[in-house]
Amino acid sequence: MQDNKNWNEQKEFKGGYYGLKIMLFIYNFGGRYIFNFVLLIVMFFYYLIAKKQRQYSREFLDSVNTTREKRGLKKLKLSTFAHFMSFGFMLMDKLKSWQGKIVLGKDVCYRGDCENVMIKYKDQGRFIVCSHFGDIEALRAIYTKNSPYIINSIFYTDNAKNYNRFLKTLSPTSNINIITTTSMGPDTAVLLKEKIDDRQIVAIAADRIPTTYNSNQNNRTCCVEFLGRKAKFPQGPFILASILKCPIILVFGLKNPITKIIDIVCIDFCEKLILDRRDKEASLQKHIQRYAKELEDLVIEYPYQWFNFFDFFKE
Repeated sequence: MQDNKNWNEQKEFKGGYYGLKIMLFIYNFGGRYIFNFVLLIVMFFYYLIAKKQRQYSREFLDSVNTTREKRGLKKLKLSTFAHFMSFGFMLMDKLKSWQGKIVLGKDVCYRGDCENVMIKYKDQGRFIVCSHFGDIEALRAIYTKNSPYIINSIFYTDNAKNYNRFLKTLSPTSNINIITTTSMGPDTAVLLKEKIDDRQIVAIAADRIPTTYNSNQNNRTCCVEFLGRKAKFPQGPFILASILKCPIILVFGLKNPITKIIDIVCIDFCEKLILDRRDKEASLQKHIQRYAKELEDLVIEYPYQWFNFFDFFKE
């Protein structure tokens, strides 16, 4: 969780790597019930001191219910503490998935006909758009262990270094390549185009603004409607998608509150994203608004799976 004006201004905790190792140790040797007890204590104390995160969580959950009400849906009884606990359980699911302890078809299931969306473009390179909503790691871990395809995940921050280090200790043979960048420049685009042409998969989160701001078009944002409010989304992922000229799939791994199974939701966004040359800004606005709408449709169904604990709607 982060407490800042922009999520990317936050520096990684030096002990983050060891914190994950401790969590894993407790789960492996103490079992699920001991881990849940420890997690409850840790999250309770964090909840007490994280005043701003509580505020952002409350504002977000209120926006969810306001949106549900406008759509004629029943309002939910939403708790900020339950929201915090959901974040803790997501971290554990993330670690378990890379250990191979989460099984496709048992702990993780495609919702509806979503599997058909994944295999529709199996003979081509694909561009997967995800977000900090739910746990995409479960699908990514399973997919890399059961597929010949290489997944290239783009991170906008150097904080990925410790995560990549930890990932390799859990799954040394995982077929995943983490690409760290601070901006989506021409060199990165050329590298990723080569990977798409080689029938690999490129994955990127499209719900957080870039790490740096400059005159580069790829670092711009679009302000669109989300949960009844204005929110900024990055243009970079969608500009990149137009350059890669390949199928785009939105993918989410969402913990079902009733079954406790991770629902894999896949949305066939488009076979190829084409921007209008006469008005690229308006074209980008349209595509990003559509992404925000797809995200909103799922967020109001799985509100506790939203893990952007900062002022997402800040002007």
